Amino acid sequence: MHRPIAILLASAVVLFLIAFTSTRTSAPWRPSILSHAPGSGGGDAAYVEARLAHAERLWQQAVEGRKEMVAQSGNRPFPDGYIYPYHVWDFARPSFFCPHDLERVGTLGDGGKVVCGMSRYEAASPGPSSATNAAPELVVYSFGVNDDSSFEAAMLERTNAQIWGYDYTVSGWAKQIPAHLASRAHFTKAGIGKGRTKNPPFFTVHELMELNGHDYVDLVKMDIEGAEFDAISDLVSSVRYDPANRYNGTLPFGQLLIEIHLIDGGDAFSTPKDLAAFMNWWHSMEELGLRPVNNEDNWIGDNSVGKPRFMEYTLINVLDKKKNKLL
Repeated sequence: MHRPIAILLASAVVLFLIAFTSTRTSAPWRPSILSHAPGSGGGDAAYVEARLAHAERLWQQAVEGRKEMVAQSGNRPFPDGYIYPYHVWDFARPSFFCPHDLERVGTLGDGGKVVCGMSRYEAASPGPSSATNAAPELVVYSFGVNDDSSFEAAMLERTNAQIWGYDYTVSGWAKQIPAHLASRAHFTKAGIGKGRTKNPPFFTVHELMELNGHDYVDLVKMDIEGAEFDAISDLVSSVRYDPANRYNGTLPFGQLLIEIHLIDGGDAFSTPKDLAAFMNWWHSMEELGLRPVNNEDNWIGDNSVGKPRFMEYTLINVLDKKKNKLL
């Protein structure tokens, strides 16, 4: 190698090392959301408002795009006829975005749920949950418990949560909830639907809220094997016909973690029979303030039927900003 070239290469290496060392020793970069946590100053409210306004514009674009998708798809057998050019789940993509962190809370498998703004909940209602914790309570409803309570256990450990759980197929919480947190987790063997005289009984969501003395729930987890269509439709009807204005024109919770099951409910519950019915149901949630920020396939469920029939969604309520701890 010629000497001038060697000198130039050596100089370049030295400059690279200086720049690299300078980068490594400087203050680490932090996502902006961490510098805008509740109570930290830094224009938190303005920051979140700007994020929400941008997300709303993206959602509006998606709403217009859906109309074109529906027109191009035509009338097909629902849901399995919608594969190409648009799959059935393409009509309900997460077109909004969480203005905070997205985190899976609970196990990495089917029992865990993706939460928008878990850090916000921890800051507003720090845990663990206990009778002596003076922090504001986080009200959580869990519809569908089955054999995994890792999500509920994590909420109790990390926030000052009070959790009300309902499932007519099991007799209590799963093993993940430790004894020292159990007093803040209230379980009732009951289903979601209509029919208090059944055994076990069934309740609508707003009936349970009235029984518990709640006009607002911070976070709702709903995994009720297809009955979610009736449950949400009933609640939507309650909000739309609300002469006392109890619900303030929006669904009475800050965040909804829901699994949608496109299955035949038979006589037990009703499910959409065509794309128009599915879109009307989906739009009814959005009309009352919910925005989808995340989704993921339930591969275990899909594999059991050999078709993509099950999808998990995270939706946040953007209308009730006075109560919603996320906003």
